[in-house]
Parts: sequence; structure tokens; C-alpha cells
Amino acid sequence: MSSSTAATGPSNTPPRSNGKNRTCRNVVIHGYCKFEHRGCEYLHPKAGPPGDSNKPSTPSKSNTSPEMKSRLKVDSPVFTPNSAPKPQDGVPVDFLHRLTAEHQAPRPGESYDPRPPVPQASYQYYEPVAVHDPSSPFVVQSSYDPGMSAVNHSLSRMNLGHSMDATGSPARNFHNYSAPSYDSYYGQNVGLVPQQPLQYHLYNNPLPHISNLHPNQKSIHAFFMSDRLREDLLRKNEAAQQVVDTTSAEGQSLPTELHHYHSFCPLDSPQPKTISVFPYPSFVYKAFSSLDGKPYVLRRIEGFRLANESAISAIEDWRRLRHSSIVSVREAFTTKAFGDHSLVFVYDYHPLSSTLYTRYFAAGTYPNPVAEKNLWSFITQIASALKTIHSAGLAARIIEPSKILITGKNRIRLNCCGISDMLTFDAGKNIPQHQQEDLLHFGQLIVALACGSLAAVHNLPKSIEFIVRHNSMDMKNVILYLLSKPNAYKCIDDVVTMIGPRILHEINSAHHYNDFLEGELARELENARLVRLLCKLGFVNERPEFDLDPTWSETGDRYLLKLFRDYVFHQVDETGTAVVDMAHVLQCLNKLDAGVDEKVMLTSRDEQSCLIVSYKELKNCVESTFQDLLK
Repeated sequence: MSSSTAATGPSNTPPRSNGKNRTCRNVVIHGYCKFEHRGCEYLHPKAGPPGDSNKPSTPSKSNTSPEMKSRLKVDSPVFTPNSAPKPQDGVPVDFLHRLTAEHQAPRPGESYDPRPPVPQASYQYYEPVAVHDPSSPFVVQSSYDPGMSAVNHSLSRMNLGHSMDATGSPARNFHNYSAPSYDSYYGQNVGLVPQQPLQYHLYNNPLPHISNLHPNQKSIHAFFMSDRLREDLLRKNEAAQQVVDTTSAEGQSLPTELHHYHSFCPLDSPQPKTISVFPYPSFVYKAFSSLDGKPYVLRRIEGFRLANESAISAIEDWRRLRHSSIVSVREAFTTKAFGDHSLVFVYDYHPLSSTLYTRYFAAGTYPNPVAEKNLWSFITQIASALKTIHSAGLAARIIEPSKILITGKNRIRLNCCGISDMLTFDAGKNIPQHQQEDLLHFGQLIVALACGSLAAVHNLPKSIEFIVRHNSMDMKNVILYLLSKPNAYKCIDDVVTMIGPRILHEINSAHHYNDFLEGELARELENARLVRLLCKLGFVNERPEFDLDPTWSETGDRYLLKLFRDYVFHQVDETGTAVVDMAHVLQCLNKLDAGVDEKVMLTSRDEQSCLIVSYKELKNCVESTFQDLLK
């Protein structure tokens, strides 16, 4: 390094003393000078013993530089400090290093010690321990692999924002989610290995700095349905295709095929069954039908022996019943495939459904009263279903929180219809009594939902008082009518009349949601245009032979399409690197599909000829060539 390079001050400064008596700035700033043996005329002090570095250094214009000692050894391949600051709770080590370096920047004429000072306060170390959580999709491994030491050394030379310990794991607690972290906001935790590929991260919400766009601008999310709706549909599709392992003990206990249903998968928990609703234990399975290939739900009533053959005909009335708030019944039959006399009911399958009981009354949850707006929606749907059932001369007999499914946002359906009619077959003699019981159970369900507790029905005065304080008087009037004594004039029609204004609000909400779904569908309507266009180009480009002509794809309009394919997909930059630009591909294909008048220059592969054509002419070439293939 020449003297003009080392001296970086302004040109009007007074002349300096001899350079041989001044310490090189490269040594002060960087700890070494790569021009030391290549003509640099400044002083390059050698590093002394580590113990001498504790001597105080006083900046002076005299030759005091040989007395300064440094613990940094220039010719060492790897610099390892003798001690490092211990991390505080949640503070990464590299953050402390940067903070220390900022406060201890060297002054001109002073020696620089790159070691961070050892703090006097005592800190607690985090010892990495291998923890396995069966419910977590990640596995944390903290075993030391000697083969990773070289990789860790290479990674340590890159500024990745993580401090690695001796085992190759990040020096931070993965399971201490409450502790603050400085580097987990932007990146994922290093060392977490997913057990399976992620499936719901492919479409993320737009970032804040690109969300507020002008009316003439659009992001990629404007061409697809919303992320939440897409994820819900993906989860439901995944649940519908889920099957049980046939080699497991649970899979071997299930029949391979029953009637025309196969691929059984249990939907309920393996806990002991209670008989609080039905007089027999019941089990729920999902199976596929070999007739149409669709999934259905099979509810098995264990240990039931059909005494009256005419009882099986009671399900025929339910099969003809169709309502948006009722889970449709398909068929019922008896079987011995499970090792006993069982009665099986087949219903429509609604994936990822839950019940009102698990949502609001599950054990371990705090009282969770349903908001009045949502409660009126539930009341409207149940009243509409009961209206249809009672008009058909039937009774639901399953107005229970555990037998009402939640299949969507504020979307409920009556489940297990028709089971009680077969278990306690009476040939329809007690239908009026059962209908009155439906109204009574309907009122009790509203009280439980409004108070957030199933025990609220045992103390009705206080429950009604609570409901009046938090809901409207219309809610109280509906509950008092449903809980009144049964009589011949009490029917579901009066309930429908009482909630008439709420029904109008429910219809309005349903229409708004229908408009939302149509808007989401419209986004996906024309997404297949480019796929169809690519299929047409794929049929034409590089076709070996057509109509006994081996050069068909290299002549005429086909040659233009070949050059356009190279222009879209096979571009390279000035260094010969392939250009992978999805925006360029989408822009060119959309212009081709629209047939705009914009011109494009196509160059042959040998760069000896250039053709200037418009996208409109290229579109005509695609259509005419594809029609030739169809002839």
C-alpha cells in the first residue's frame, strides 16, 4: 500500500511525520495489513504475549506503537476469543457482539482488541435437550455429529444471524416461546426438521408494503381465491382422503368391505362409549362407496338386534327428506361384520365438522355464551329444519348439543336423524308427543347456548335473568314459549312467526355470503386459459412427424411458434445464464392469448435471422396449426 492510500485525510492538512514511525491504519482498523511485505512504509507491530495486552495504552505522537500488544494473531486461520459474553434471557449472542463492537470502536492511534469484554453479571446458560412432542409437526435434534463440525465452521463465516453452539444447534431455547427473540421475526428456526412437506404455506397474504396498490395495479393474490377459503378447502379435501393404516391394530379390527363400502376410517375417539343419547353404544366411521366413489359416514349401533322387520322401513321417510340444515340419510342395514349384531346408518359426509358440545361445552373450557347474532342464526336454522321435519309427519328426537354438527362458519346441521325411530319403533303412534319434546329440547338448547353452560337449564329463573341482561326481549319470549307446557296448539309454526324479523336478517347474510363465493369463483374462472394455450403449443412444438412430413414442425407457421417458445422459455443473459423469470412468461402468454398488436422480435438459435411479428399473428398461427392437427 502506498502512502497516498494509507493517508485518507483531506489534501489541505499539514504534512505528517515520517511514515515509518506511525502505525499502519490497516493494523488499527483490521488487525493486519495485506501490503506489509509488499512495500507499505508504515509500522506493523507484531503481536506480543497475551499477558502484555492488559497494559494501558496511551495515545501519543511519539513512537509508542511497539508497546501496544494485541491478542489477535494475524496468521491464524480461525480467530477464537478466550471468552464470550453469556447470553441473557432471549438475547442472541451475535446481538451482544454487535452491540459491544458499536460501543468500542477504535479511535485513531489506539489499538483495537476484537474480543468482546466479559460481563461481570452472572447469566444462566441454556443446555439444549432433545424434546419430542407428539403433537408437534417438528422434531428437534440436539445430538452432536462430528461430521457437522466442518459445515458449522463454514456457516459460521457467513452472517446468517444465528449463533451456533458446539453441537451445531442454535444457542437459544426453541421451546421458550414467551422469551423475546431478535431473529425469529423474519426467519424460521434453524435445526427444526419438518416431518412432512408443508401444504398450506403456498399462498401467503401480501406484505404490508404491497397491499395498498393503485386501482390500475394488481398483486398475484387478486387472480386467486382468498387464502383462508383455499386453506379450508384444502384441509377438507385432505380429511376426505384420509384412510387408516390397514397393517395397524386399529385397521385390522375394521372390516375390509361392508355392503358396498370400503376403506374404513374411525372418526370418533377410541374412548369408552356412553349411552346418554341412544340406549346403545355407537361408533362413527368414514368409508367410500364402490358405487359412486364418494365418502360417507357410517354410524354403527353396537349390540342392537332388530326385533321388528317393519322397523327398517321407518328410514324410508327420512331418505326422501332433503334440507340444508339436516344431514341427509342414505340407508340403513344390519350386519355382523363387527363380530356382533349391529345396526348401521349411512349419512352424508361433511369433513372437519364439530359439534355444538365440543365447541361450547367441552370439558375443561370456561363458560362461553354464544353471541346473540350467532345464536339467532342457530335458532333460525334449527327452526327451519324442525318445520320441514314436523311438516313431513316426523320428529327429530335428537335436539342435543352432541348431535348438532357445525360444518362451517355459523353453519349447523341436525345429525343422526332417524336413529331413534328405529331403536324405539312404535309405527308412528307417538309422533305428536315427540314433536312436543322437540320444542322443549329446542328451548333447553337455547338456554344452554345463551348461558354457556349445560347446567343452566336446572336453574331457569337465574338463567332467564342472565339472558335478559345480555340479549334482547325477543330471545326471552322465544325461550318462554318453547319451555311452556305442551298443548295441542303449540307448534313450530308459532316459533317461526316469532322469529320472522331474524329470518330476514339470516336470508340477507346468506345472500351476502353467496355473493362472496361467486366473487371467489370468478377469480378462478379464467385461470385455465394459459394451461390450454400451453397444451396447444406442446402439441405443435418439436413434433417428430405429421402427415408423412418429418420437417413439419420446422417449417411455416410452426417455425414461428418454435422461435416464440425459445423467446419465452429459453432466454439467457449476457453471461450465458438461463433467465428464469415467471413474470416474463406470464406476460408473454397473456399477450399471446389476447392477441394484442404489440410486436416482438424472434431470433433463430444460430442468430443468423430475425423475424418481427405481432402477438396477433402468433395467435393466428397457433389456432391454424392446432386445427391442422385436428383434421
